[in-house]
Parts: sequence; structure tokens; C-alpha cells
Amino acid sequence: MSARIRVDLHRVIGRVDPKIYGQFMCRRPGVTDGGIYDAGNPLSDEWGFRRDVFDAVRRLRPTVIRWPGGCTGTSYHWVDGVGPREGRPRKIDLHFGWASDYGFGTDEFVEYCRRLGAEPLLVTAMGTGTLEEAASWLEYCNLRPGTYYANLRERYGHPEPFRVGYWQLGNEQLFNRAEIGYTTAEDYAQTAREWAKTLRRLDPSIRILSAAGVDLLDCYRRFLPELAHLIDYVALHCYWRAEPETGGEGPYYQMVSGPNYTEGVIRGLAALIEGVRREVPHSRDIGVAVTEWNAWCGSPMAYPGGPQPPVFHLREALAVAAFLNVMQRRCRAVRLATMAQTVNVLGLLLVRPEAVLREPIYWPVVMQVEHSGETALDAWVECDTFDEPQRRMKGVPYLDVASTWDEKRGRLFLSVVNRHLREDIETSVEIEGARVSSRGEAHLLRHDDPMAMNTFEEPDEVKPRSAGASGLSDRFTWTFPAHSYTILELNATAEE
Repeated sequence: MSARIRVDLHRVIGRVDPKIYGQFMCRRPGVTDGGIYDAGNPLSDEWGFRRDVFDAVRRLRPTVIRWPGGCTGTSYHWVDGVGPREGRPRKIDLHFGWASDYGFGTDEFVEYCRRLGAEPLLVTAMGTGTLEEAASWLEYCNLRPGTYYANLRERYGHPEPFRVGYWQLGNEQLFNRAEIGYTTAEDYAQTAREWAKTLRRLDPSIRILSAAGVDLLDCYRRFLPELAHLIDYVALHCYWRAEPETGGEGPYYQMVSGPNYTEGVIRGLAALIEGVRREVPHSRDIGVAVTEWNAWCGSPMAYPGGPQPPVFHLREALAVAAFLNVMQRRCRAVRLATMAQTVNVLGLLLVRPEAVLREPIYWPVVMQVEHSGETALDAWVECDTFDEPQRRMKGVPYLDVASTWDEKRGRLFLSVVNRHLREDIETSVEIEGARVSSRGEAHLLRHDDPMAMNTFEEPDEVKPRSAGASGLSDRFTWTFPAHSYTILELNATAEE
């Protein structure tokens, strides 16, 4: 099987916003509480942060972190999570019905973000909370002392404002009937308008995100005109499943094609935003924020506690890699994303009291944040395709390709997922507008078995390997192994 890839340095798509490399840490048991934060664990520091977990998260280089929900945020009342920890209550999470601690609160979350160099993104409790409560949270976080809640922050040891820049107005009440606060698009628009204009009056510098839909473009069409002059991002959630009952190779191709289905949704949403901005006076420059995304394979969304088994395979890692490519290709629209979730519930990391396991889906994120440029280039691809009947998709290319350029370092990156289950693909690569050195690097994530997993006994069964690459030029041939993810790092000089 053969293919062609052509990249031209003059065909620039746009700037890849580093905020697409974000993480989502909700307050479910096992995620922040008992995963990120475990005050009684000997592996934790003086703040209660697990040191080994922190080191693993740091390699992901998250640029923004979303918290406290998710569905768990619909009944989160922030005042319960500040002040002396011994005085914080234990309350029922009204979405799931379990008891939740408040030891990891706003102060701890902001501290964790700052240590990682990430921007905090707070999700307001539109399910059970009030506008006044959301405004007081913003006051606590961002205003200088002189008013009640800003003084409260100072009293708790933080005289300087936290300057939380990103605020989301609810979670999934636009499509999730199980979520507290589920509502119509029209009713959401009326409520969110009042919340947005009030929060922006308190701090005009903040960035405001809408609640999320999945692929309900009609829902966005009904609420966006009312909010276009007030919000900065429209949120989207996407998860990709593999249904075993499809049989044969169906589950494999269903999983790895999921990101391309979402790419179509993003194209439609971007076109809708552009149309609304033309029609609504004083519209803001609105981007897409994918505030939850991941492969979904055998992991319970309600973390039951106790030791959990690994759930992800190389197959899901290929889907994750493909969606990272999608976000690079769609960088004009997608300007922020937070992967769900960092630990334990669909986690990149599986955390137990004594150890941390890096799931296969951890590694494509590491590969891209370590080996990508800031400028997305339009990569032309010619290759064989397949159909995915469950999503009624036709002509899905076996090679999923994104290309980025780092002008300062003189590095051109080709990010390539070979989704073919059995066939290597020999590919002719052509680079226009640059002189390519004969030597570079190849970063490869593969295994003979696409269903290979990492376990606590074999933690490195699925892990990328890097090696020098030779014989490169502006015209060369490269073979991408079956069911693999490759980043080719080329040393290049742009031609005038």
C-alpha cells in the first residue's frame, strides 16, 4: 500500500493555540480527591499534592486546566472549599449522590495550576448555584482587597488576586438530560446572558465559555445569537466509543475514525459562528473550546473507588493522536481544549495509593507537546480510504496527517497516524518551500498488537521510541507501520 504527502511552507493554515493542550480535572472521587490530591498519602507534599502524579502531569505540559466539573460542578458551592481545611464540610454531590470532600478547593486548584504553569478554568454551578454566588467567586479570585470576598481571600493567606482568566457558564445542561439544570437552548441563552454580562462587569479581562453541546448544531444556532457579544468560546464535548457488537474489525475502525467525525462537527460549528458574527452587532471573536474529549473504552464515568484496572489500548491512543492532529488542522476554529480526564476516570494516568500508571493515551499528548511547531501547515494527502458504517462515514483516509512549523528552531513536523489495521504504508513525502537536512528524528508509538495495554506489571508495553532518521531531503520515502503513530521531526531551512 502506498501514499503521498505534500507540505508547502507557504500554505499556512494559522497559529496553533497552545491552549489546545489543556487538561480536565473534575472533583469526582479518584480524580482531584484521591488522585491529584491525597493529603494522607506519604507520597504527597505539604499541600497534599501527590508528587509522583504531579511529575507525570507536568510532562503533559498542560496550558489550561478545567475544574471542578463536569457534572460534579453542578452542585459545587465554592465557599465550602476555602478557608482552614479542618473546617470544610463533607457534602453530597447532588448529581451522583455520593459524599464529597472539600479539601481540594479553589486555593489548592489555583496553586496546582500555577506550579504547572497552566491557566485555571473555573466552571460555574449553573445547576444549583446562583448568579450572585458566581459573582462572589469571581470577586474572591480576581479582585483586589477592599470588598468582602476579596478580603476573605486575603484573610486566608492570598493578598494578591489569583487572576483566573477563564470562566465557563455551566457544563452540559444543553443536551444532558441527567444533568442538574438541564434546559432548552432559549432558556439557557437568557440565563447565560445575565451571568456573562455581570461577570464581565466585575472583570472585563476574563474569557467566558458557553456550556457545551455534542453535535447539536441546531442547539448552538438557537442560543449563540443571544450571547455572541458576551462570550469568547463556544464549548463542545466529544467522546468516541467502539461497540463490540459491530463485530470483526468494526470496533477498531469505529474508534480510530471518531476524531474525523468530530472534525466535521467542528467545521459546521465554525461556519455557524462565522455566520452569527456577521449578523449580530458587536460580536466577539468567538472560538471553539473542546472542554471534554477522549476515547471511551470500558471506564466507568462514576468512579466507584478502590483499585481500578487499566482500560486503554494502543487503539485508543491512535484515536487520541488523530484528534490532536484535527485540532492542529482546525486551529483557526479550535483555540482551547481540555482532555477528559487527567487521572482515573477516562484518565491518561491510572493512580493508586502507591503508584502511577501511564495509559497508552498518555503518550500521544506527550509526543505532540514535545514535538510540534506553532504554525500549522496545509498537508495534502493522497492515500487509500475506508468507510465507517456506524457513523455513516465514507472515504476516511487511512493516513491522518498534520504538519507544523517551528521557524525559530528550523523544525518541520509531520504528525502521521496510520489507521490501517494490518498494512504498512510506504509514503512519498514532498516538502516545498524548504531545504531539508538529511538527518532528523522519528518518534514512533506502535506495538504488534493494536489492543496492547500497559499494566502495573508491564507499565511500558505501549510507549513511544525515538531514533535518528537519515536519508531525508525535500523528497524522500517513509514507511508508516500498521496501526501506529509517528512524528517525523525534520531539520529544515525556509526558502525565500
